[in-house]
Amino acid sequence: MKKNTLFVMLAAALTAVTVFYACNKVENELQPQVPQEPGAASAYTLTVEAVKGEDTKALTDAGTTLTSSWAAGDNVEVYSAGDTHLGTLIAAVSSTSTTTLSGELTTAPTVGDALTLKFKTNNYAGQDGTLAYIAANCDYATATVTVTEVAGKSIQTTPAHFVSQQAIVKFSLVKSGGSNPLEATQFLFNYGATTYTVNPISANSTLYVAVPAIAGQTVTLSASAADGYYDLTKTGVSFDNGNFYRVTTSLSKQPISSLSVTWLDSPDPSDYPYGYGGSSVSEAL
Repeated sequence: MKKNTLFVMLAAALTAVTVFYACNKVENELQPQVPQEPGAASAYTLTVEAVKGEDTKALTDAGTTLTSSWAAGDNVEVYSAGDTHLGTLIAAVSSTSTTTLSGELTTAPTVGDALTLKFKTNNYAGQDGTLAYIAANCDYATATVTVTEVAGKSIQTTPAHFVSQQAIVKFSLVKSGGSNPLEATQFLFNYGATTYTVNPISANSTLYVAVPAIAGQTVTLSASAADGYYDLTKTGVSFDNGNFYRVTTSLSKQPISSLSVTWLDSPDPSDYPYGYGGSSVSEAL
């Protein structure tokens, strides 16, 4: 009798354990789970204090210098030492040459890593001769910072001192032999195999041009105007990155090539099987 009672008590206990386990398992299975998006990466926030020198961003001609300021929303690209793109930083509201840049990186650098920051690009094609175009498109500047702290998802670096990677030249064009302004409808800056073409919105004698540094180059300046074509060639020209130059340039008008055509009397068509007969051409410069 005692054995039967003990057996019943053990069976009841095992049943209770089984029910508890089963209920607990179901309860765990019903706990809400946070799904992970395929390929989703953790974001790390990078904050950088940024400074531009007074002559590194072309926005306003102050007479003898170019004043510098950041615009809210200016984008700065971040690259690793191997030139791998890590993310984009955005400038805070600022009307001065300093601002705070912040943004997210998908890969966290380590303390001591060097990062390269790039503002705008080094594409100098398509300029229109204005500071506004340069500031919006080709005011290329770079900075190198060192990671000083990685705390959780927050990254801190040394301050970023941006340096412009081109000179800005203000050309004041005049006609040779006087002080009459040369209102150019197109302006070309050429040295070696490199030519930068400037197409003003309207004819203008004052043009701002972004030019990467050159040293001791022979430069040819050419301008088209309503009354003809003008040019000037200078040797030993040098421009340093990060500097602003004001240059008054006197260009000389060039003669236009002449073309003369002489018609021959009654040419024999058989003498000109390709259809080029009946004329001779000579050029005089």
